Amino acid sequence: MPDRPPLAGRTALLLRSADRAGPTLAELAARGAATVLCPLIDVELPEDTTQFDDGVRRLLDGGFDWLLLTSRSTVQALCRRAAELRQAPAGAPDALDVPPATRVAVVGEATAAAAADAGLRVDFRPVHDHSARGMLAEWPQQDRPSAGTTVFMPQADLAAPTLADGLRAWGAEARVATAYCTVDAPADPARRLAAPGTGEPQPDLGPAELAAAGGVPDAVQAVLLTSPSIVRRYLALAGDTPAGIDGIAIGDSTAAEMRRHGWEPAAVAVLPTPAGLADAWEHAVRHASPPGS
Repeated sequence: MPDRPPLAGRTALLLRSADRAGPTLAELAARGAATVLCPLIDVELPEDTTQFDDGVRRLLDGGFDWLLLTSRSTVQALCRRAAELRQAPAGAPDALDVPPATRVAVVGEATAAAAADAGLRVDFRPVHDHSARGMLAEWPQQDRPSAGTTVFMPQADLAAPTLADGLRAWGAEARVATAYCTVDAPADPARRLAAPGTGEPQPDLGPAELAAAGGVPDAVQAVLLTSPSIVRRYLALAGDTPAGIDGIAIGDSTAAEMRRHGWEPAAVAVLPTPAGLADAWEHAVRHASPPGS
């Protein structure tokens, strides 16, 4: 008989925003696992988009050599502001009319897919390390932005300066603008960035219900943590690091935030994707110490 899949019959707590949860829910279901969805954070446009809008206008006018994208939410924010600035009719396609001479770099698979959906051609993305560090390390030296090169970097309000500092060290002019803000769920409906044209799964719990459960709903064996801000919000609601369940981090920065709070990850995903998260959880299950050991 075939071996029982490692995640079959297990349940994970997923804390990412509802519009981004679907692929992870599907990945875990395909491996026989159940999921309790409780979005803790959301994303929305900044209250003041003046700086961002200036960059978007310059981008659409061909004023940058490179557009650097580090998340799907960034692509969504660019499409939304571009449409509003050019007063596109309601229901117009979410596409970015970026001049062909502007090259595009992305951080990983999900961002590349969002860029492609927006009609962009991706010229560079790291193969091995889908992070700011990976982009800087894997960018071919002969092709990287250098002195005299202009780069537009719309990003989250919480983004670290790693990438901008690296580009400036190469001599490039890195124009950074806040494209979206990470907030406690739910976001302001008027500014919320949701995946256009796609349905969202309904949450199983709200933050207050999660807090009432001490951060660990019944039947949950693992918590899937997909950003440092989610780690902070979860621990604020839970009151302490949870005992007896696996904390699975989507990447190094999330794992580092867990450790800052005295919580050692059971596993860290090699790639920040739904499959990467599921693989990491499987690794933790396979390498768990048997009862009584």
